[in-house]
Amino acid sequence: MGFCAVPNMADPPFARPSDIVLDLPAPLSVNRTRRIDWASKRRLAQWQRSADYAYLLKKQELNLRPITGRFEIIITLRDGSRIDADNTAKHVIDSLRRFRLIPDDNPKHMRRVTIEFGDVEGCRATIRPMP
Repeated sequence: MGFCAVPNMADPPFARPSDIVLDLPAPLSVNRTRRIDWASKRRLAQWQRSADYAYLLKKQELNLRPITGRFEIIITLRDGSRIDADNTAKHVIDSLRRFRLIPDDNPKHMRRVTIEFGDVEGCRATIRPMP
């Protein structure tokens, strides 16, 4: 009888691309930034600079590879945050597109968005590849 090796699930074709986890500053509310409010426009620009800096630090730390196919995004906001969960996704997802970590946020690619509260500083965006 021959020996049958058990395949390593971490090897192709079984390997699944790993999640991308990015800690960002707490996002601004879309309610605040979608009005013509010049103070909010400045705050949004400041948030984007802070998010860009957080991304560049993470990019140097890890070899981040963009997601090319279908994915889900899990946005975790800091427990005790006063922002409404439904007002956070737009700026976070737009940043992930700007960083070129996701190809697009259309239904072909982005299949699920979960917004939750947890033990994080600011905001954590987790991009998880999907089959």
